[in-house]
This record gives sequence, C-alpha cells and structure tokens, in this order.
Amino acid sequence: MPEPEGSAPENLTDLLAQEGLDPETLRTCLASMHPVDLAGDLDDVDLENRVRLFELLEPDQGAQVLAAMPHEYRVELVDRIGEERLAGVIDRMPDYAVADIIDHLPAHKERSVMARLEAEKASDVKRLREHDPHTAGGRMTRNFVAVPSDFTAGETIKAIQGSVDSHTVDFVYVVDEVGRLQGVTSLPKLMIHAPETPVSTFMRRDITFVGPSMDQEEVAKLAQKYRLRAVPVLDNDMKLVGVVTLQDIIEVIRHEADEDIMRMAGAEHVDPLRAPFLARLKARLPWLGAAMILELLIAWIMMAYGATLEHLALAYFIPVIMAMGGSLGLQSSTIVVRGIATGDITPGKTLRIVAGEFRIGVLIGLLAGAITGLMALLMHLGVEGALTLGVIVFISMMISLCVAATMGALAPIVLQRLRFDPAVASGPFITAVNDVVNVTIYLTVATLLIVKAAPR
Repeated sequence: MPEPEGSAPENLTDLLAQEGLDPETLRTCLASMHPVDLAGDLDDVDLENRVRLFELLEPDQGAQVLAAMPHEYRVELVDRIGEERLAGVIDRMPDYAVADIIDHLPAHKERSVMARLEAEKASDVKRLREHDPHTAGGRMTRNFVAVPSDFTAGETIKAIQGSVDSHTVDFVYVVDEVGRLQGVTSLPKLMIHAPETPVSTFMRRDITFVGPSMDQEEVAKLAQKYRLRAVPVLDNDMKLVGVVTLQDIIEVIRHEADEDIMRMAGAEHVDPLRAPFLARLKARLPWLGAAMILELLIAWIMMAYGATLEHLALAYFIPVIMAMGGSLGLQSSTIVVRGIATGDITPGKTLRIVAGEFRIGVLIGLLAGAITGLMALLMHLGVEGALTLGVIVFISMMISLCVAATMGALAPIVLQRLRFDPAVASGPFITAVNDVVNVTIYLTVATLLIVKAAPR
C-alpha cells in the first residue's frame, strides 16, 4: 500500500497538514483507517475538510463512518453532500439510520435522495418513518429472513443465502400463509438438523415480541431481562413487520444511559461537547436555577436562627453535615434511578427499597455522627459546652443522613408515580433540597439542646 511522503500520520489533522497529497493517495490513507476511528477523527476537522474527506470514501466505508458519527455532525455533513453521493452511501446503512437522516433533510433533497434509493430500501424506510423514531417501529429493520411453516431445514438455508445482511441472519422467523409469526429458529439449529427436517418440528414457539409503538427503552429492558439477541416486532394482527437487532438494542442502551446521566447532572440530553453554546447553556440552567433558589433558603434559615449561630463553634460543622447529607442522598437517588431505568425496581418493591436505604442511612448516620461528634468534642476539649456541642453534632448528623437516604430513595419513585422523569430527582436539585433540610435539622437540634452551653 503506498504511503504518503514523510512519516505516517497519526490522525487526520497530521494527514491534512502534509502538502502535495493528491486525492488518490489521500483516498488510500483513508481506506486503511477503521471506520469508527475515522468517524472520531472527523470530529476534529472543520466542516469543509470533513465534507472533502468524506467524498473520497468508498460507499461501504462511508456508510459505516456516517453511522458512527455523532448526530449533530452527521446532520451537518449530509446537508452538504450531493444527492447522488448521499443515496449511494445511505443505501448501505440500516433502515432506521436512513430514516433518521432523511428526516433531517430539506424537502427537495429528501425527495431526490428517496428517488435514488433502491425500491425495496425506499419502501422499508418509508414504512419506518410512519413510526416515532424512538419506538420499536422506528428502530426495527425489515432486513430479516421469514420462511413458511412448511419449509424444511434445507429450504430455509437456501432462502437465507444472499437474501439479507450477515448481522441480521442470526435468527430465522417462521410465519403462516398470511405472515403471522409462528416460531423462531437459529442458524446453529438449522445446521444440526437434516435438510429434509421440517422447520416446524424444531422451531421455538414461545416467542417474546413487541408492538411497533413500544418505546425503544422498554424494548431494550425486555431484551436485557430475557437475554434476547433480537426482538421481533408484530402488528395488531400478529404479523411480523420487523426485527430490532442486538446492535440496535446496544445502541439504545447506550443512548438511554447517556440521556439519564445528563439528566441526573441537571441538564437536558444535549451533547456536552458538540452542541451549540446556547443549547448547552439552556440545558444546564433550569435545575441549577432551582438549586440556587433552594440554597438561598439556607441564608434565610440561618438568619432565623441568628441567636443560635451566635455560638460560633456551631457554624464550623455546617459544611460537613451538608456535604454528607447531600452525598448520601445523591447516592440513594442514583441507585433508585438506575433501578427504575433497568426495570429492577417495580411498584411492589418500593417499600422494601426505601426501607433498605433508611437502614443504610441509620448505620452510616451512627458511624459518621460518632466520628464528627467526637471530633467536635476533641477540637473544643477543655472549653465550656464542648460535650453539648459534640452531642448536637452527633444527633444532627445521624438524623440528617437518615432523612437524606430516605428522601434520596423516595424522590425518584414519587416523581415516577407523578409521571415525571425520575432522573431529574438527582443532581443539583436533590442536593439542594438535602442542604436545606440538613441545615434546618442541625440548627433545630442545636436550639433544642440549650445552645448557651456550647463554646463561643
């Protein structure tokens, strides 16, 4: 393989920096790169160079690169590529990915690209676009093998050959004369049976399936629960209309995990590195604003307890109580949000989950309270009221952590019951709520335990 003059480039930036590279040499260099690595490297170059380099790729490699690109960059790129070139690339992509690209094209370009696709591909994409892109119907592929129930193993193997892409042929679906799903079998099972054996004699009849309108996250949960490598999609008449493949399921899981992480951080699901500045700012402001308002309540609470705070030693331990309560509450809410997302936490388990987090709060509260209370005592040993201060810190820490753990576990469950996204219970919001509650508990305990005895 010919190499460009000079040292071998480590990335596209180095490659573009080399002078005198003709298109053929550049094309050869790009062809030697893995599509996923190339998609990542294209992130680092400007749009003009991204378009120029993409135009040099073979259609098969271009399809893989485009599929691996971040959504925002993909939309920018396809908007600049000519209709004929774009049609040649996306003709080799999964149907749902093509549908997503077509949805972001101007109307005139959409019609032109659709007219250039193969008739069967265009028909499949059109059917997918009838469904929400985040549902099973929007995610499924129609590139699967379905055979009549009277087919033999030998006939089925012949039907597979050359009919579909390799990544969708793990399973073969058996249907009746009108297309209703009857059973499913796999390539290994076909290979171990004699060619004349009817498929209906060894196919599996207990099939897990979904409807076209099921949310993609629910499809992924179902696949995880039953360890499925493909999920058939059936319409209301039980006819097989598509299949959600393992590759699609993994992508959904990754996408939903990214989305939950962003929401738990108090931001909407936007790309934190590639989205426009104003979009990133807008995504992060709402819950931070809510957190700021709640934190300002602390100033009001501390002002209301002004007489108590005249005993300055009390103020030394406010940060540690707030930090411990916020951290434990965030841990509890994160665990519960994850359990809700994976389907491990159901309504019947609510009481047990909250009770379990409460017990954890009690144990951690006793331990942390004992340590911080002892430290408060040692720090003021020999000072009048040191013992009272130690007791105040111990009791406050114990109660605060019990409340924080319970509230952290309960908040996502309550929000889910109210049909809100439970992920918003985490991050800045739950931390701010815990801060307000913990400071109130601490100052209330201090006031009740004769703070005049505490050291000044």
